[in-house]
Amino acid sequence: MKNELMIEEGFDVRPKGKPDETVKGRLLRWNNSDYMAFEPQRKKDTPPRTMLEEQKGGAYYRNEGDKENSYSLHLNVDGAEKDPAGALFEKAASILKPYLKQEPKVDSRNFLEDTPELQVWVRKKKGQLCAFMTIDCHLPKEQMSGRLFRLSSEINKIIDNNKFQK
Repeated sequence: MKNELMIEEGFDVRPKGKPDETVKGRLLRWNNSDYMAFEPQRKKDTPPRTMLEEQKGGAYYRNEGDKENSYSLHLNVDGAEKDPAGALFEKAASILKPYLKQEPKVDSRNFLEDTPELQVWVRKKKGQLCAFMTIDCHLPKEQMSGRLFRLSSEINKIIDNNKFQK
């Protein structure tokens, strides 16, 4: 019992509250040995970055290294976004626009209707409503005409329910 008291008295009591410094790293232990070693985490030598464009939720920068240089684009969009991929494309286009030599041709349609038989979208720049209909040609002519009429009435409903800029 006297030995236990001496051992306990040899150690400091842990202070209360948050520590002043935290050192990240790895604690190395070997089986069948009491030896332990702590390796603190070292900062990597990252090459410098030249920030070319920075906006809310995105950054475009140049990585400068010894061997080769590269460009990076970092984007963030809200998790509640209905079309996160489309939002990322829009954000990338707004950040990269001053650096483009020619306008990219990206098919980023926001469909008003998207079914296997009917796709409807708006080309805002040209002021056009576009529709793509698919009708099975193995059907009898009467059924093909009926489907065409039904799809046309769906397009009319879309026109009636949406406001288009003049």
